[in-house]
Amino acid sequence: MRALIYLRVSTDRQAQKGLSIPAQKERCLQFAKEHGHEVDENNDIYIDDGESGKTTNRTQFKIMLERCREDSSVRVVIVYDISRFARNRMDFADIKKILSRHSIALRSATEGIDDSPSGQMLEGVLSTVAEFFSSQSGEKIKTGMKQKIKEGWWANKAPFGYQNIQERLSTGKVRSWLEVSWVEAKWVQRAFELFTTGNYSLKNLAKQLKNEGFPVRKRKGSTGKLHMSAVERILKDKFYIGVLEWDGEINLNGKHELFLDKNLFEKAQAILEARLGGGSRNRRLFSILKAHCLCGECGSKMTVEEHRLKSGLLVKYLRCLKSKNSERVQCSQRYGLENDYLEQFSKILKLVQLPEGFVQKLRDRIRILFADEQEMYERARTDILDKIGTIKQKKKNLVLQLIDKNASPNDLELFKSVKVDLDTEEKRLQDDLSKSENKISGVLKTIETSLALAANCHYAYTKAPDELKALLVKAFFKKLVIKDKQITQAILNEPLDYICQKKISRYPVFNLASSCGPSENRTRASPMRRVRNTTLL
Repeated sequence: MRALIYLRVSTDRQAQKGLSIPAQKERCLQFAKEHGHEVDENNDIYIDDGESGKTTNRTQFKIMLERCREDSSVRVVIVYDISRFARNRMDFADIKKILSRHSIALRSATEGIDDSPSGQMLEGVLSTVAEFFSSQSGEKIKTGMKQKIKEGWWANKAPFGYQNIQERLSTGKVRSWLEVSWVEAKWVQRAFELFTTGNYSLKNLAKQLKNEGFPVRKRKGSTGKLHMSAVERILKDKFYIGVLEWDGEINLNGKHELFLDKNLFEKAQAILEARLGGGSRNRRLFSILKAHCLCGECGSKMTVEEHRLKSGLLVKYLRCLKSKNSERVQCSQRYGLENDYLEQFSKILKLVQLPEGFVQKLRDRIRILFADEQEMYERARTDILDKIGTIKQKKKNLVLQLIDKNASPNDLELFKSVKVDLDTEEKRLQDDLSKSENKISGVLKTIETSLALAANCHYAYTKAPDELKALLVKAFFKKLVIKDKQITQAILNEPLDYICQKKISRYPVFNLASSCGPSENRTRASPMRRVRNTTLL
């Protein structure tokens, strides 16, 4: 009788345990010979190498099943054991039904299954056991990977920019870790640098990187092309700033080496968010203010629309959605020209812009406050450096001891083990030192940047491209309220709301209604009129 042989391994570790493809093949061929089955080794053997048995979506497995449907001469399918065939009871039952429909028997080369009642019972038990061990093994792996994440190590395939490294120790254990792949890392850096200019959509960024020679990883089923979705995954992956996320487990302090500037990453996230969470295409109806505007009558969000005038001019409008919590609401507000609102917003920025003298006083005060923090940091830094020095001395003494005596293989193994522990502790201390340095300098840099922006926000807004203007709106304001075609309320973000309240007693501000409305509605109030605008500040 014509027989087909199906062979499978899912991992290299299985092959090392005696379940290698050649070992399975030899046993199955022996079984076929003992039972008088005819097998053509060139055409009747199907092999899936590195495929999971939890699914039937296996290339050679599907080809073999198609052969069973079409080739009436096939009478038997031989596997090494049931777990090689399927590790899911439902899949096993469905496949058996297909084979039975075509009068094809399933035989295991290592398990006594046949068409007798006892053989069929054994077959059912074995398929259940295979599923149990598969689920149990998966649960153990899942638990182990979660523990790795908690400890700060990545136990999965390395993200683009990194590579998986393995080393087999003399004890037989395998040590695994991640290293930066500098060939790929420079392209990650390049992607962030281009995107944070604000001049690229994800689609155009993918094209640009492809033209520059971006090295797409070759993997099974891959087309080898750089897709927009792959670029988006890179830009959103927090792994590049040390955050590990896997199956609901999050560790903010991954121990892998970092190569991407955190500020560059955060800037990219801000641009993505400014594009309303998409950024995957050029938005024809992009609006600088829309995401932060609410209707002053009904509280609904605003949307943007385009209309072509009789003159042929295409103009944008902001209008109330007249909908809250997915329910329609009554609202009498009408369309308003986006350019009118942008003109009003520009005037509002002038109101909140901090005078240079006030900013300088804030800088002086911050330096005083951070003097104590700097002193504490210096003490912590000295302590860490002392510990690093102690570890280096221990490593030096370890080498000297090894040189002084005739080291045995056990001594060398002990030396390697101790050195690994010392290297790990030294790296942890170096990371702590780097994080504390970056924390102080990062906070000071952020504060200085914020103050500089607050003192020049109107100028920065007028010079920025539209997408960066949207970021400035988000940086300064929680929301803008629109009613009767005017921005009637502008709520500042912290700490600007507090800072502007402090400066108001010395510096006058305009009233929104009198200075920011449409020109035909403006009153002739004095620009130096001291009006405390409670809606803005």
